[in-house]
Amino acid sequence: MAPTALTASTSSTLLETNRPQTTKEIADRARKFQWNPSIPLKAWLRTASTLNQEGQSYLHDGNWGQAYLLYMRYLTLLMDFLPSHPESKTPEGKKALASVNDSLPHIFTHLERIKPIIQREYEEWVLETRRKELRQKQQADRAKSRVPSKYDERASTDPALSSTSRLLDAGEHQELAVELARREIRRRDATRKATRQPGASQGEELSRRTAGFWNTWTEELANKQAEDEEIFRRQMESTRNKLDKGEDSRDDPPRPGPAATSRNSSYRYPTIAKSEPIQYEAQKPYTRSTPTPQPSLPPARPPKDDVPYHVPYRHEASSSPVPTSLVPGPPAKQQMYPERTLPTPETPQELPAPPPKIHEDPPAPAPAPAKKQRLTFKPAAYLENGEPIRSVFLPSQLRHEFLSVASENTRRGLEMCGILCGTAVNNALFVRCLLIPEQKCTSDTCETENEGAMLEYCMNEDLLMLGWIHTHPTQTCFMSSRDLHTQAGYQVMLPESLAIVCAPRFEPDYGIFRLTHPPGLDHILGCTQQSTFHPHAVDNLYTKAQRPTGHVYENENLEFYVKDLRPGGRGSTVQPKKF
Repeated sequence: MAPTALTASTSSTLLETNRPQTTKEIADRARKFQWNPSIPLKAWLRTASTLNQEGQSYLHDGNWGQAYLLYMRYLTLLMDFLPSHPESKTPEGKKALASVNDSLPHIFTHLERIKPIIQREYEEWVLETRRKELRQKQQADRAKSRVPSKYDERASTDPALSSTSRLLDAGEHQELAVELARREIRRRDATRKATRQPGASQGEELSRRTAGFWNTWTEELANKQAEDEEIFRRQMESTRNKLDKGEDSRDDPPRPGPAATSRNSSYRYPTIAKSEPIQYEAQKPYTRSTPTPQPSLPPARPPKDDVPYHVPYRHEASSSPVPTSLVPGPPAKQQMYPERTLPTPETPQELPAPPPKIHEDPPAPAPAPAKKQRLTFKPAAYLENGEPIRSVFLPSQLRHEFLSVASENTRRGLEMCGILCGTAVNNALFVRCLLIPEQKCTSDTCETENEGAMLEYCMNEDLLMLGWIHTHPTQTCFMSSRDLHTQAGYQVMLPESLAIVCAPRFEPDYGIFRLTHPPGLDHILGCTQQSTFHPHAVDNLYTKAQRPTGHVYENENLEFYVKDLRPGGRGSTVQPKKF
């Protein structure tokens, strides 16, 4: 069934920042990327692998729009562009493309399953939007006159920010983001190890890994969303308790410390007896001087008319009789209730008129239970063209670990590089592996070798290539012309890709960068100079990527490990330091 179209009145209202997009809108956006055949085929294959892995991460998150976008872009790249690459005609290129094409049936299956879900979400959003318009007619003019912000315009075209998401700022919830990533990464690792089969091809591995996903996806997604909500609730309670304790400590009066006590030790404070609770003795009930009223007894029978009624009375203090004339008569009866005439047959009683009926409105229907929302982190920053980019969490110890691995090369004056690999969780990216590939190192360059082994490892471990890190043992911290071209190969499909430069002998000793867009990425992709180092006629080709102005957060609680693919290389796991 085709998605329901919005009416003119609906489409003219204020842009919804988290409006779900149609499959056509997502497919059109998936085809918009910069294709450049001058970029080596191995770089495009690395990009294709990243798209596939990224789509799988969003699939498990239940972020259908973003998963559909990435799979469609992966399909477009493999079917429409890579076959026309100059290197695809070589024997090595044909072999590499044949291996990648094994995953196409797996991709088609996912697209067929995701499409009706996206259509249903869009139709539900259209119906809900129309209901809101009917309830808010009085505010329609005011809403129409409001100009959408830049964020509204950009976020309304981002399929990752759909109406079924609870949007959070990653910078304000870093502990929550790291905890969600840690839990989800462990779950995915356990699933991958349980389904791994040695000797399987790439297509078979992917097909088996997601074979049971569509059979149990509703239950698994509901459980994941419930767990995310519980972690979010605990984080909010912890933050609230910390704030409350801070306010209490500010309100408490200052207490003398040990130093103050020692200085004033000559003064003797008066001794005060320890307070004790008051002991109450059992007392007899208080007796009034007047006779205590007795419990009410049934009324005595009325006296007969011919017998005079006298009340004998004796004074308590004397036993002599009191003259009758001094005895007071009985007190007059006080009528507590008005006399009523009992109904008799001769005097029929008129029944009171029934009270008017109260017309009560029917009870309001109970509100429908709120839908479980997946937690989604908002974009951390925007490119120069306004395109949103996601948060990237980088372990703060990774740079020091890399310098330790590269220390021998640094001592000899040779460059060295590593690949930053990670995972996408809740629309944020988390670096969790420092991959050391086979490489050829010189004093000015480092070139990766055996790209197939690197791609195979990332595919088997569900890792995305999020950027790279390299040393400048004899130069300052900057991006050379060669570095700019290398970064363009990463950033052409993944705008969040980062480049870390380490210059241990200079200050600053490191920097985190990305290409500007525009002008940096467009200019580098169009550059045809072949020499290793060459000038560019455009300034402002790259910029800093770390916070507060960028999208990269360095976090000390994020775990990562080192995997060395060089012959004789060894891996290690680095635990976060406890501060």
